[in-house]
Amino acid sequence: MKNRSRGVALSITFALLLSLFLPTSHSAQKITAGASCKGLNKKVDYKNKTYTCIKKGNKLVWSKGLAIKSAKPTTSPTTSPAPVIQVSNLSSYLPVSECKLVNKSIDSNVNLSHAPRTWYLVDTTKTIRGLIFPVDFPDHVSQDQNSPTFKELISSFEEFYTSQSNGKIKFNWTVPPRFSRISKTIESYGIGSRGAGSNGWWELNNDIQDLAFQTYKREDFDMVIGSAPTSTTREQIASSPAFGTSDLRYKPATYLGGDYWSNGSSWTIPTHEFGHFALGIADLYDFKSSMLGQAGFQAQFQYMGVYDLMNWAGGAGVELTSWSRWIAKLISDSQMLCLPSTETITLLNPIEELSDEVKGLVVPISNSVAIVIENRAALGYDKGLTPGAQGVIAYVVDTSISSGAGPMRLIRKAGSTDNLFRDNALKVGESITHLGYSIKVIGQSGKNMYVQVKKDS
Repeated sequence: MKNRSRGVALSITFALLLSLFLPTSHSAQKITAGASCKGLNKKVDYKNKTYTCIKKGNKLVWSKGLAIKSAKPTTSPTTSPAPVIQVSNLSSYLPVSECKLVNKSIDSNVNLSHAPRTWYLVDTTKTIRGLIFPVDFPDHVSQDQNSPTFKELISSFEEFYTSQSNGKIKFNWTVPPRFSRISKTIESYGIGSRGAGSNGWWELNNDIQDLAFQTYKREDFDMVIGSAPTSTTREQIASSPAFGTSDLRYKPATYLGGDYWSNGSSWTIPTHEFGHFALGIADLYDFKSSMLGQAGFQAQFQYMGVYDLMNWAGGAGVELTSWSRWIAKLISDSQMLCLPSTETITLLNPIEELSDEVKGLVVPISNSVAIVIENRAALGYDKGLTPGAQGVIAYVVDTSISSGAGPMRLIRKAGSTDNLFRDNALKVGESITHLGYSIKVIGQSGKNMYVQVKKDS
């Protein structure tokens, strides 16, 4: 009897356990909405509806039922693999020497050619030794005779040119602990914004160096940056020009005048001038328009828009163009590709990336004219570029045009109207045609652009 009772108990227990795993809905019985049911919340499927046993008043009745949605067969979306773009073999390009240009302008010192300059320029393959030499004047004495540290200037200067040369260029700086006194008055030079003494610029530069090299050895330095007192205004020294030299008694130089000190000591001013006196790069902005002040602001940058420090030191894209870097020997010949007249497809990385990858493509038109193509992204010193200014740009270099008259000019694409070319960079599918060549962006991988170049038939 005990065994029989135990068997019944096990059967009941098993049945209870089994009920936990059985589905709660079934369709064996006929169901009518509102009919009585047993088991609160019990669900039953009947004639494509699911009915639920609900409590209505003191009774349990079937609900109205919800239509059962038939499950649609799910299919995995098919994605076509991105088309593989075959880039041209390096052997299909011309020797890079065929894309180097000779100077045909009247200026043998600052231009956009590969020809040697008459000026003594710094050797970018060696550590560049710079002397920053602060001076004051009998009629303009520095309130603090201790020299500024120039830490911000040195740091910004080094960071910029280190990035433009992919880490190759190096500097070593010397700064005296105190100001030195120039014997002449600042007024005697006549180089304030109200003055007219054109010879005063060179005179002050020479006087600074003559004084500096009474203390320091001339042969220990490659360049000099003189500095007026930090309180100097543009009425006293209007600007901070570049002083290249072919006279070995003097070093390539600039000095920090009123435009530097009254403009928040902007690092871009001496950094721009270094491009002239030390590297021999031409000005890319328009000289004539710059003389018109605010009225000529837009026209001043009509050739290169927001791009290149040698164009607009306050622009959003102050990274040097690939051509400026190449002629300044900041990048090597291997980082520029010389294109043949046959079709080529090249993958261009953004110029701002710190790498030894190709920075630009050159289409030779003559021994003084070339089209240059590069990829600009909102990176590095171009981080302020607007979307319309990011992408592939192309420009013409013409060494017969002098510094300040547009020796480098952007090629405008169809539909671009912005005065500063902020809507002009080529995106995927866009193209331009110029001087018999078609340039088209045919694909993109991240920020890298596939550029197709071919000569029109």
